[in-house]
Amino acid sequence: MGKENYIRVPITMPDDMVAYLEENSLKSRVTGGHKLANTEIVRAAINAIKELDINYTAVKDEDDLKGRILEAKAKYSVKKK
Repeated sequence: MGKENYIRVPITMPDDMVAYLEENSLKSRVTGGHKLANTEIVRAAINAIKELDINYTAVKDEDDLKGRILEAKAKYSVKKK
């Protein structure tokens, strides 16, 4: 998919999440990769969770969803072994 097909989606997040993205994008560069854009990290995370079988039924809030993502990731890891 070329960038011409991208849609800008404004998101808000707390300072600690932005700091996490910045810290890890720089870590990639200093260890031989390139500086990752925050959007690259977010898109990669979304593409990764698309591969998980997440149960979205009656999710109550962000913390509930996080737990379901981690549960699905654990099941995914067991299937891969």
